[in-house]
Amino acid sequence: MVAPHATTQCLRYGDGQQFEVELDSSRLAGRNHPPEPATNFTGDLRKQLAEPVDFPPLELAVVPGDRVVIALDRHTVGAAEIIAAVWSVFEKRSIRPADVTILQPASWKLGQLPDPRVALPKSVRDAVRWTIHDATDKKRESFLANSANGERIYLDREVVDADFVLPIGTVCFDPLLGFRSAGSAIFPGLSNIDSMAKARGQDHTELRPEDDRPLRQLQDEVAWLLGVQFGIHVLPGSGGQPAGVICGAMEPTTTAARNWLKQNWFVEQPQRSEIVVAALDADASGTTWEQLGVALQTTRNLVQRGGKIVLLTNLVSEPTEGFRFLQQCESPREALKPLRLESPPDLIPASRLASAVDWATVYLISGLKPDIVESLYMTPLAPTEAARLLGREGSCVLLESAQHTFGYVP
Repeated sequence: MVAPHATTQCLRYGDGQQFEVELDSSRLAGRNHPPEPATNFTGDLRKQLAEPVDFPPLELAVVPGDRVVIALDRHTVGAAEIIAAVWSVFEKRSIRPADVTILQPASWKLGQLPDPRVALPKSVRDAVRWTIHDATDKKRESFLANSANGERIYLDREVVDADFVLPIGTVCFDPLLGFRSAGSAIFPGLSNIDSMAKARGQDHTELRPEDDRPLRQLQDEVAWLLGVQFGIHVLPGSGGQPAGVICGAMEPTTTAARNWLKQNWFVEQPQRSEIVVAALDADASGTTWEQLGVALQTTRNLVQRGGKIVLLTNLVSEPTEGFRFLQQCESPREALKPLRLESPPDLIPASRLASAVDWATVYLISGLKPDIVESLYMTPLAPTEAARLLGREGSCVLLESAQHTFGYVP
């Protein structure tokens, strides 16, 4: 029988699954309300390209014969739709398809990227070049300038030589940068291996996103040195879909995008709770271990020591390098130091798992085999068991689309 003050709480996760639980209102310490997907994302985008923030219409930024490089951040939400809309603007200005290059940053992480040209007309799809930057290829790098601190900045030659560079990316919280936005597609991902190595680091768990980050300041400076004037910032919504977009002059749009992110995805609680339930959406490539790491950090920030973390996912991919390293260790606490020395590409999400399971009991709903989950110090959980696990006592925080969140308790 449902308690007199109980309410039905529903969390969406995976690619359409739902978790429902009857929860007494006195136990519900907090719940986020993710922004819904845009009802007409393409229409909104086209309007913003014609009426951008503090900038003339995009079509006035290029002239026939210009060589255009679109710096597209990895895993940008709605990338294919954006590329198609941007091309329609360039086409009006008689920009040739062969003069347009879509360039995506290099990454330490493995994984196939989807072709962002799929929504382009067939007549231009193959003519527009799509390439992923190779940070190890010395022939592709070109000197841009010295930073204010005297660091020599090298970028992909095509970016340096381009007449117009258009960065595009999803705004999100980032463990090293605090905030990631359109300009993050340029540096260090389009630089050389030395710059990428310097940018690798550990999670700044003691900082809030808006706190000063030297790497973010350098990133903004590099975009300025390159002469980047216009950016497209995608705003993430629930269900792995875009909630909107902000286009226009780099400085005001970057500020606006970061403010929007904090307003919509920053979860601040007055105190820690005994239970935190986090639901993760699946995007086009499914649920990733990196997304799991984000959810783990948010829940770790919000849950009491010795509390319960419940993760609702449809994760099916095999553990990546850093997580496999954890499987070989006696305990998560003992794993942290050697993990940092090993410094695998997924150091941050793997470290977040080790920290979370050392702090609280973590339960995972996923498509993984139970022995894999247990080898990572988590308890496998069936969807039917999750509601019972919450019990009848203890304060709860419920998070939807938790892979976009940042949790904070003052």
